[in-house]
Amino acid sequence: MKLDINEVYHNYITKVVIFAIFLYKGQMRQPNVYRQSVYSYVAKRLPWKIKLRLETYEEWIDKELTRDLILDELLDGKESPKEIWSVGIRFTTPMKETTMEINLRDESKYEKYLYS
Repeated sequence: MKLDINEVYHNYITKVVIFAIFLYKGQMRQPNVYRQSVYSYVAKRLPWKIKLRLETYEEWIDKELTRDLILDELLDGKESPKEIWSVGIRFTTPMKETTMEINLRDESKYEKYLYS
């Protein structure tokens, strides 16, 4: 079995970033607060500086449209589009640069990866 320390670091960093994204998903209604919470959590948990970029729905959906979609979801029970609950992340580890899009409503997809 080949043990590559950069691969171990990469897997650890990836798990910490994904965990932080799901940990603060309750703050998703306030994207700036959400982003800052994720950044501070990752900075506290990692002994390395990584270049992390977090993109939320506010960057590609108009605020008025977002407000209407959230009100429809809360008042009428309509399901909001996937874009509102998607988060794009990009970070660089010692091994490589990683780009992911994570749907916050599909937490079960990531549970096995996070807790194994």
